[in-house]
Amino acid sequence: MTIKLLIADVDGTMVTRDKVLTPRTCEAVARLRASGIQFTLTSGRPPRGMAALVAPLKLTAPLAAFNGGVYVKPDLTTVLAQRTLPPAIARQAVDFMLQAGLDVWVYQGVEWFLRAPEAFRVARERSNVGFDPVVIADLHGVLDAVIKLVGVSEDTARVARCEAELALRLGTDASAARSTPYYVDVTHPEANKGMVVREAARLLGLPLEQIAAIGDMANDLPMLSIAGMGIAMGNASPEVQRPARHVTRTNEEEGFAHAVDTFILGQPPLARTKLGLPPRARACLFGLDGVLTQTASLHARAWKQLCDYYLRQRARSSRQPFIPFDLVRDYSRYFDGKPPLEGIHAFLDARGIELPEGTVHALNDRKGELLVELLRQERVETYEGTVRYVQAARAAGLRTAAVSASRHGAELLQSAGIPDLFDARLDATLPPELYLAAVRALGADAEEAVIFEDTPTGVAAARAAHFAYVIGVDRVGRPAELRRHGADLVVADPAVLLGQDEAS
Repeated sequence: MTIKLLIADVDGTMVTRDKVLTPRTCEAVARLRASGIQFTLTSGRPPRGMAALVAPLKLTAPLAAFNGGVYVKPDLTTVLAQRTLPPAIARQAVDFMLQAGLDVWVYQGVEWFLRAPEAFRVARERSNVGFDPVVIADLHGVLDAVIKLVGVSEDTARVARCEAELALRLGTDASAARSTPYYVDVTHPEANKGMVVREAARLLGLPLEQIAAIGDMANDLPMLSIAGMGIAMGNASPEVQRPARHVTRTNEEEGFAHAVDTFILGQPPLARTKLGLPPRARACLFGLDGVLTQTASLHARAWKQLCDYYLRQRARSSRQPFIPFDLVRDYSRYFDGKPPLEGIHAFLDARGIELPEGTVHALNDRKGELLVELLRQERVETYEGTVRYVQAARAAGLRTAAVSASRHGAELLQSAGIPDLFDARLDATLPPELYLAAVRALGADAEEAVIFEDTPTGVAAARAAHFAYVIGVDRVGRPAELRRHGADLVVADPAVLLGQDEAS
């Protein structure tokens, strides 16, 4: 994945808790620019509230203020586009937030309106945005062309409840999302940070996968989910971190600079070892079936023996025609790359058969026995390119593990003659727990580990577990699907990565 643009949130991301823009953050933006990567900001702040950031960061690209409600040039006065709330929707939101016990701020044009200048967080907001609010008794008089409403309370649980209720009440007419634990922002439905990413992609002619986004709050979730690389701050909640591709350090620990150097500039192709990996990689995990070994035909034959035996017995007892298991079609549709119990259920459903769960488990156990019998009769073939890559990784000092959801990983490795190539072998567990257990067994963290997987579900699980780098191994001609599920790179065989020159 080659990143061409980074879009960053401001509060909780670019600045510290005390709203300080650190020298390391400014230097990180300069390193992006020197590497040919564009950079811009999006924030719930008004345009004037980002004035203190423009010069130190040397910003030249348009900025998205009010969560995308207004797009401005770096002079902060030239408006390129804006999205406002319909007056009726603004009135509905204001009335609900006031009744819920929240203070309400109204941003309209270049002005900030409120009722109580001494209320909670007003002084802090005044310091953040760099200008004074206009105090008025009745907010209903300034609800034409509202760009953003903010509900404010020191009761964070109340703010969260209000966010959820506003989302239900306003539906598709407006967007409601918390920008801090104390604020819920209400904006035009297309004034959200996900649309900021899409608008940037359109204006710059970039595919979404070449855009990275970094943030810390719930209102950053749309952009973290849509961007090709979403990075959550270490100070973000688990809700925000969960869908992100990477999690960096907190904003008090130079998390932005760490993210730039580690996840953007420290990723291939900008930086890589001779193995084609990020320099921080300490461990490699390899999927057993489809990456290391050519076991699909063995699994397919074991499933065919099992299913044909059961279907033949059922046909005799029910006097229905026997329709055999199709070695190619049925295996690829119901079993290939899927957990075995899920595959059995899908196959039985397709045949209109309902069995007790105990019987389904018994069938799965019998399939395992049939596989072991096949393994006694013939040797498992390996993918020699992968074996050479594992050997090169070990020679370079990386620790290695073989992983498989199958209960017969040990037998498969033994049959293939390669058990000594791995420091750990984990099986009989579903991802991502399988992958995380393997990383722990190697004495590393997920952010220091690379995984090679050949199935879309395996790739998605590795991405969800925040692995440093996810490499899709495409044996069957579906590279786009592997990328769509989160692969940073897709190769036909890991051997193609060997001997790559280290980037400077």
